Amino acid sequence: MASLEKLMLDKILLKMKRFNMNELQQLCKILHLNLDWKDIINLVSECRMRLSVANVVSVIHQHLKDSESIEETYHRVMLVDTIFHQNSQWWTVTIDKANKQLLDKEIIRNNIEAMLNKLNIKSITYVMKCNKLFWVLIDINETKRKQTAIKLNNLYFFTIAPGKVFHVFYKPQNIENRLLKIVIKSVGASKYKPYSLSGKHLQSMVNLLEDKNRNNEKNTKVPILANNHKEEDVQEYVQQLFGEKCRVLNQFTINVESDLSVFSNNSPAGKMCRTNVVLKGDSVIDGVKDMMLSGILQPPYPDWATRLPVLGKNCVNINIRP
Repeated sequence: MASLEKLMLDKILLKMKRFNMNELQQLCKILHLNLDWKDIINLVSECRMRLSVANVVSVIHQHLKDSESIEETYHRVMLVDTIFHQNSQWWTVTIDKANKQLLDKEIIRNNIEAMLNKLNIKSITYVMKCNKLFWVLIDINETKRKQTAIKLNNLYFFTIAPGKVFHVFYKPQNIENRLLKIVIKSVGASKYKPYSLSGKHLQSMVNLLEDKNRNNEKNTKVPILANNHKEEDVQEYVQQLFGEKCRVLNQFTINVESDLSVFSNNSPAGKMCRTNVVLKGDSVIDGVKDMMLSGILQPPYPDWATRLPVLGKNCVNINIRP
């Protein structure tokens, strides 16, 4: 087996170990292996091994070692792993209106490949549709003449989220502008601008943006907490505010710019103070919710906290003026 394919095989093995049994079964269907799921289970049984993820992966791994080429399998596994396991940071751009007739995985792939070929960029592109989102993998051949060690290319991932306002999520952060332009052009858009939303849980990011757009359309007002509130009133208020939908933000920044004369008569007007507070955690939104319920955050709650479920952003700017 060639060295590059050996690296691909090792990477496949590493990624597949993260899948649970149900995900592995779905993965096998996507990979189009000449090996049915029943055959895999039978092989595990014939080898007198316990039915576990590790043993199933071992059987698939051995099957792939005997394959002539695993390049296609490698790219499919990398893309499916990105869809199933949200463990690295995504960034967001907003794009102008796309052509809905181009929202097809084959059309998107063909458009991307055509534009890359026109630029004489050797690459491989895969597109999958899952949960109404289009997931794109682009593998660009970045081999340099002086490069002696064989290594895998960097993979670039994009997720196109159709809606009344179109967004494209991408990773890693240092993606070339021309590559980003190619992806947005593949769906008929021509312009994009950075949007202040990043995170590891992409579906939550999509939910946050949908909630923001829905709130803007309906012009929904934030619930009001009565002055003479009781503990159960706070619980009901927080429930109305946050609802049941899963929204995960890993970081939220509060940028504050204040005129010091607001706080002290000794400070001249116009003397500004700038600071920021950064909240980090597995779920900042749940953390703020818990702070409200536990009394760490006391009413009246700040606007950024009550609007957190519908802001659709990672940051808020607060200006304090006389």
